[in-house]
Amino acid sequence: SVCEMEGSLSQSPKDLEGTCHFSLETADFEEGGIELTVYKDNKIVGVFTGVSEGVGEAVITKKKGKLTIPKPKEHTNTLTFKGESGIDSINFYYGNVNSITPGQPWGDVVSVTKDDGSTVEVKIDAGRKADKDNATWFNKTVGSKNNKMFHTRGGDNIPTKLNFAIKGVLEINSQRFNICLGQGTSGSYNNWHIASEDINSKHPYKSGDIGGFHLTQSGSSEFIVKTK
Repeated sequence: SVCEMEGSLSQSPKDLEGTCHFSLETADFEEGGIELTVYKDNKIVGVFTGVSEGVGEAVITKKKGKLTIPKPKEHTNTLTFKGESGIDSINFYYGNVNSITPGQPWGDVVSVTKDDGSTVEVKIDAGRKADKDNATWFNKTVGSKNNKMFHTRGGDNIPTKLNFAIKGVLEINSQRFNICLGQGTSGSYNNWHIASEDINSKHPYKSGDIGGFHLTQSGSSEFIVKTK
């Protein structure tokens, strides 16, 4: 049986990393409640509890183990602006301004043009851990105004948490707009948010106008760009 457990450690994980002892015992046979106690030098340093359905019989066991801290993983996160009707060129210029969750890796931001320049892929090498400060930073771009932002598949129009956010310039047919991009999480996938004082969006905030152009969400990581 697989069980998700919740609890806490009494010390920093970095101070506890290495050899520990783990004691697993049942807390409630009928409901399947179990308890995992973590020891360091025979002192309790953490207690975690959870419910595992269909336990039936269980035994108390104490064994040696190794407490490790998983390193944050850097992902290549891609958002596409795909030009269609009336679009000759699209590009994005990163302004070297960003908000990232503390402790998460941050790498390069690269724009790659395709389809003879009418499509651009914005590739951001960064970790993915949602944080409210990233969303606050993003929302301040337009004062949390609904009509100045919209997003791709899923999520809320005014995000409460984002994995990261960046500022830059979106160029469409040689017209330039200051924008802020943020990656959020909705269900099992990551979605994207865009904000700008040049945007005009309406409910359900899945599309919007920016200058003489109309952007519509397509899936979770793409905006379709057309002339109005």
